[in-house]
Amino acid sequence: MKLSSLEKSLQVVNLLSKNPKGLSLSEISKMLGAPASTLHHILDTFRAHDYVSQDPETKRYSLGYRFLSIGSIILENIDIRKTAHKHLLMLHQKCSETVNLWILRAGEVTLIDKIQKVGGLTLDTYIGFRTDPHASAAGKVLLADLTENAVIEIYKSKPLKVYGRNTLSNMTQLLEESENIRKQGYAIDNEEYYEGVRCVAAPIMSGEKVIAALSISGSVFGMTMERINRELIDLVVKTGQEISLVMKW
Repeated sequence: MKLSSLEKSLQVVNLLSKNPKGLSLSEISKMLGAPASTLHHILDTFRAHDYVSQDPETKRYSLGYRFLSIGSIILENIDIRKTAHKHLLMLHQKCSETVNLWILRAGEVTLIDKIQKVGGLTLDTYIGFRTDPHASAAGKVLLADLTENAVIEIYKSKPLKVYGRNTLSNMTQLLEESENIRKQGYAIDNEEYYEGVRCVAAPIMSGEKVIAALSISGSVFGMTMERINRELIDLVVKTGQEISLVMKW
């Protein structure tokens, strides 16, 4: 089926959002399987309105600042982010690690707030970052609230991509992990997304529904399994419960 210009434009935006370092016209053309001439017209139109920028030296395209302003408006109107932010700050002060707030949208886990550890491990995640949920602690928490059929539906047209050395790589593993998470009330990412990184996450509830996930992430050297079990699980679970209590009102 032939794609409309609008559909092609949306594909361009989606592709650039997943490649923040930028792409050349030929790369975009190859990845989307569309003529460079058509894409050049779309990109020029976006660029004229600041939705796309082009590096004058490399000629690579990336999303423009207009999306940043639109994204800021959206984020400011997400109630869970406004409600949870002060709790993220307090959790960050207690654990001295990076803390994150995630939601599940269209089968992807999306980062909507982050308090970075100063001088700590820097990951290439940013507010608005989206990825597959099965390889992260927060993503697994969010998947655990879904039915088995809903989880299977997310992955019906794509494999469970392997990101780190311990990524869950088949549906049976993922469904078993989801059952454990529902029972224990938290999830751990032990080098499943990034090698050398661990993460622990807990749900944020509104009534009986999980609406977001709160996580702590850091280096395996600072976040040992002993420390996670001794201290961090309790911290992230209690913070999630505190935010959930506020969300009831």
